[in-house]
Amino acid sequence: MKKYVKYTIGFSATGVLIGLAISLIFSYLNGSTIYYPSSPNFVNQFAHPLNSVTVSVVLWMLIGCVFGFGSLIFELKNWSLLKKTIINFFAYYAGFSPLAILCGWFPLTWINFAIFTLIFITIYTIIWSLNWYSIKKRDPLN
Repeated sequence: MKKYVKYTIGFSATGVLIGLAISLIFSYLNGSTIYYPSSPNFVNQFAHPLNSVTVSVVLWMLIGCVFGFGSLIFELKNWSLLKKTIINFFAYYAGFSPLAILCGWFPLTWINFAIFTLIFITIYTIIWSLNWYSIKKRDPLN
């Protein structure tokens, strides 16, 4: 149990760090002089800007936990790489999709959700391929 509390704290902190970095980058790229933790539409849903930051931090923590705990699937020894990949993909997709919607990262329409799904699949495939190539290069027997 203690191990999972430690994991949760670490994954949450990583999620907040990455979420903060990305939100700062997008705030600067949009030429804003005001910090937006998420899209302006998301921020405008709250009576006070501080509330939008607080909710964003909680969502980033949850995103960090989704990806952190999901990555542990690849540590299972008795599953094939194919099984690990399929389970990992669906764990990430099922955990991340509702959080991305709650973050207000795209308007919730079928076409936008389809685009989100295609982008998710593309990014997942690229990251998975880079990791697989890196592992194969390091350990050709694996």
